[in-house]
Amino acid sequence: MTNQRPSSTKVVEEPFKHVIDEYKHKLQRVTCTCGWQGSSASPDGVSSEWKAHHVANRPPGSSKR
Repeated sequence: MTNQRPSSTKVVEEPFKHVIDEYKHKLQRVTCTCGWQGSSASPDGVSSEWKAHHVANRPPGSSKR
């Protein structure tokens, strides 16, 4: 018989994160882990379809990256 205490470690489920699952370099095409597909091309050097998707799906209260 073993005398072990039950583990008090709680498993915390992380919120879903939108990250690039696949990137096609020549096409500048990305696929998000949620299934969204769009362009990572940035004609103005600032914005892109990917950045807009990522910002639109950022959890409330999260910091900018």
